[in-house]
Amino acid sequence: MYNIDIRNITPLTDFRNNIKKYLEEISIHKKPIVITQHGKSAAVIMDAEKYQEMQDQIDFMRKVTLGLEDYREGRTALADDVFNEIDQILS
Repeated sequence: MYNIDIRNITPLTDFRNNIKKYLEEISIHKKPIVITQHGKSAAVIMDAEKYQEMQDQIDFMRKVTLGLEDYREGRTALADDVFNEIDQILS
């Protein structure tokens, strides 16, 4: 993931007037651009592929967290027991 670069902050008006230029920049450099409105951050525009990568990472971290929570709460089973149960179901 990328940190926000101060040079990648632009006012909404400039973004609106130069959308094609900014989309090309995002496509080439893959760095997000912060759009400001009335001097405050309002949105972040980023490459769709990088966005999906970020969502996949968040999903993975969420699943790891849930797995660790299951482990702490004792909601686990030995792999051998699971495979034995599967074998019994398939037999």
